[in-house]
Amino acid sequence: MERPRCIVVTGATGFTGRFVVRELSRTFPEATLRCLVRPASDRRRLDAPRIEFVEGDLHETASLRAAFVDADVLVNVASLGFGWVDALFAAIAGSTLRRAVFVSTTAILTKLPVTSRPLREHGEDLVRQSGLAWTIVRPTMIYGTPEDRNIARLIRFVQQSPVVPVIAPRALQQPVHVEDVAGAIVACVTAPQTIGQTYTLSGREPLTFESLVREVVAATGRRAAIVHLPLTPVAQLVRAYNAIVSKPRLTVEQVLRLQEDKAFDHGAARDAFGFSPRSFAEGVREEVRLIAAARHR
Repeated sequence: MERPRCIVVTGATGFTGRFVVRELSRTFPEATLRCLVRPASDRRRLDAPRIEFVEGDLHETASLRAAFVDADVLVNVASLGFGWVDALFAAIAGSTLRRAVFVSTTAILTKLPVTSRPLREHGEDLVRQSGLAWTIVRPTMIYGTPEDRNIARLIRFVQQSPVVPVIAPRALQQPVHVEDVAGAIVACVTAPQTIGQTYTLSGREPLTFESLVREVVAATGRRAAIVHLPLTPVAQLVRAYNAIVSKPRLTVEQVLRLQEDKAFDHGAARDAFGFSPRSFAEGVREEVRLIAAARHR
């Protein structure tokens, strides 16, 4: 495949997007990177030699069309689980885009009746109907820096508490490091064998939730007692908490999803473009180091 001349990135200022922009700049130094950003977005960490910013909103077809002018590749890191996908594909129609990589999530495979699944399914359907040379990647839980919303929170809890409660200790988890995800996304851009394919991006191997917690405890160098809690009473308590808090930090859906096995084979990605993710033990040790360094700045 030809190397891209102008790559549009949505979700560039988000947790994963920043790493994707950095990897795109490293892999395609001759290409223009055009990032669609909201006026209030923090762009300070997006530092690339040939970067452009187009201010707009994913819900606005006009600003999307402005971002797509003379572009040949789209890397869509912004979630497909929100109500802006129709505007996105309306803007894609008639654009010069020919190639696109879309980031979805393995959460689309949940058996729970979650509200976001129909939206994600609709988004993936539009990708397949777009007429683009498309690829979809579905990461598992992404972690890797102090800004992640899952493992970083667990690390900080372990660092402060002598007791760590665990729900569904034997349920399988397979988090994937953000740098591994970014590398996979960029690898797909010029890999013709990935066109029209959907790939799972997961960590090196699955581990039980209790094993995951023990890896975090080991990485912090602390001692902590792990206590098993029954799922049903915890879910009931969280449901009551959700009823009285407008923006809860923990939802019933998140609690119930803890009991689902989230082990996903990434063999197709390995075979197609050499995806080789790091182990969770390696990734979490680095994340602990980054959290410690951020505290001392």
